[in-house]
Amino acid sequence: MCFLPPIQNNCALACASIRWLGLKKAHLGACKATSCVEKFIVIFDKSFCWRMHTIYEDDDLLVINKPSGVASQGNDTNTNRLQTIATLQDAFLVHRLDQRVCGLMVLAKNKESLTQLNRYFQTGMVQKNYRAIVGQLPPLDTDTLVHWLKKDTQKAKSKAFTTEVNQSKKAVLVYERIQSSQRYHLLQIALQTGRFHQIRAQLSAIGCPIAGDIKYGFPRTLADGSILLQSCALQFAHPRTQMSLSFNLPIPESWKKYGFEA
Repeated sequence: MCFLPPIQNNCALACASIRWLGLKKAHLGACKATSCVEKFIVIFDKSFCWRMHTIYEDDDLLVINKPSGVASQGNDTNTNRLQTIATLQDAFLVHRLDQRVCGLMVLAKNKESLTQLNRYFQTGMVQKNYRAIVGQLPPLDTDTLVHWLKKDTQKAKSKAFTTEVNQSKKAVLVYERIQSSQRYHLLQIALQTGRFHQIRAQLSAIGCPIAGDIKYGFPRTLADGSILLQSCALQFAHPRTQMSLSFNLPIPESWKKYGFEA
């Protein structure tokens, strides 16, 4: 792997290795020594700028590594949103990541791919894996969490219940503790459903809010405003060829300070 220092240090922007059509490709971006040029998108917004690596691109889809601080969508006052990038790339937004979360995102490059990819995400045909750093040791090293989440639109927050309540949706994830440092714990998370703020709400419900996530109970924010949650792996069928696509990111470089190596 090679790493390029981010223009704004919200989330380390790593060159990802890709398995595509059963073949293992070298990372799309590389160090200068390899004479390979990295492809990335730069967003300028007032005094800030973000650099997003293009992980994969063909005629049908675009996969990028979104840094924290860039919203998937926003209002007129929030111009640094991924919807702008979709417009600039002649692409369509397929799914969302919270503004304070970094990692893999998929955009469709035509309406046919958008329809198919939307179907994949809506029907659970996309395997989604995340990493999170929490400050409290989870009750078990690995567990399946089942909650019913009820979204509070006014507060932009989900509340987790252990039994079904009115207007709630079932949420299921599997977590595993991968490493622990002196003060923090690194979790690997596989989503089985896709609910609003699902990981944030479910980890908070077991007493393990994500580091930096004051909305869900972590005691303080982080200096860069991010929360330590990364969309690190996606697997799905190509919308046109139906061949398997699998994308994986390493641990963000910026997570070293919490005791976890990239």
